[in-house]
Amino acid sequence: MIHETLLTIAALSALIGAIGFFRLPDFYTRVHAATMVTVGGACLALIALALHTHTTPGLGAPYTIKILMITAFILITSPTSSHALADAAHKTGIRPRKLTKNDLDT
Repeated sequence: MIHETLLTIAALSALIGAIGFFRLPDFYTRVHAATMVTVGGACLALIALALHTHTTPGLGAPYTIKILMITAFILITSPTSSHALADAAHKTGIRPRKLTKNDLDT
């Protein structure tokens, strides 16, 4: 029951992030939407899968541990890579749309 609820939330998060990826105006907000899809959608789906494999007879702990390790890896690397992309875009001169004040200019 819990894993079905998590899958539903993951699907909604992925759908909202995918819509945002196409509707948002500039690179920085699209990177945010892509990270939302990865962290919100994929990680919740993996946690639901871990719960399902843990409660399924015959599968047990080894698969659950592997799935949770993959989830932890995604939770660490996805925001880090999004930050690196946004930082590289800022350093190459890509400007956000409708920028009123830039606190990063030195």
